[in-house]
Amino acid sequence: MGKASSSKKVSRVARTGGGRTTRRSSGSWGFPMVMGIVVLLGVLGVWFSRDAAHHTAAADQPTVNDHWHAAYGFDICGNFLPDLPQPPQLIGLHTHGDGVIHIEPQDALLDTGKHATLGRFISGYPGLKLTSTSLTVINQRWSNGDKCGDKPGKLSVKSNGKTVTGKPGSLRVPKNGWITIAFVPEGTDVPPPPNWQEKVNKANGGTAAHNTATSTSVPTSAPSASAPSTVPSSAPPTSTPPGPPTTLR
Repeated sequence: MGKASSSKKVSRVARTGGGRTTRRSSGSWGFPMVMGIVVLLGVLGVWFSRDAAHHTAAADQPTVNDHWHAAYGFDICGNFLPDLPQPPQLIGLHTHGDGVIHIEPQDALLDTGKHATLGRFISGYPGLKLTSTSLTVINQRWSNGDKCGDKPGKLSVKSNGKTVTGKPGSLRVPKNGWITIAFVPEGTDVPPPPNWQEKVNKANGGTAAHNTATSTSVPTSAPSASAPSTVPSSAPPTSTPPGPPTTLR
């Protein structure tokens, strides 16, 4: 009986040890496999999320298939600066020297929908800067408090007849509309750019042809307004001749 009992004990120990060995072997590959699946699902989740955001942005107008236009102008103390020339490189929101912002989204995230803004247009033009309190055109800067004649000037942005509140760079460029970025005495009525409707209509009618325009060198100083006597005395003098007139011929 003693020997039989010992044999049984040995058998039980052997069976128990074998079972434990089997479980350890199962755990050695099971855990890495589970972790691998978790990582894979995480990567797929990030990819699907980004892809969904990309398509959502691309679906919000304007899309990469759209081509819109809006007139713009810089009103300095009651006088509009000449239209800026076409910049050397074009992004999705640009100008061809015609006083018009051309909205032709190229990047499905940066140029479409709510990202088709005045700030996006300005970011693509060397020397242009716009904040809630200041405007820089090439090498000239106007800040709130600078003089317009004998009165302090203040930055004001108007779009389709409505004064923009908040950050002006976040303004969505209106289709077939207009934007005036003004530095004028507080309370001054800000008008639309000169001949804005004519400019937009011309751009809408020349969609197929305007892309062939050659780029123009960006000036190193801001063009003079039509009546220099009203430009703030704090603004540095221009070093280049005035640009082309704003009125289309």
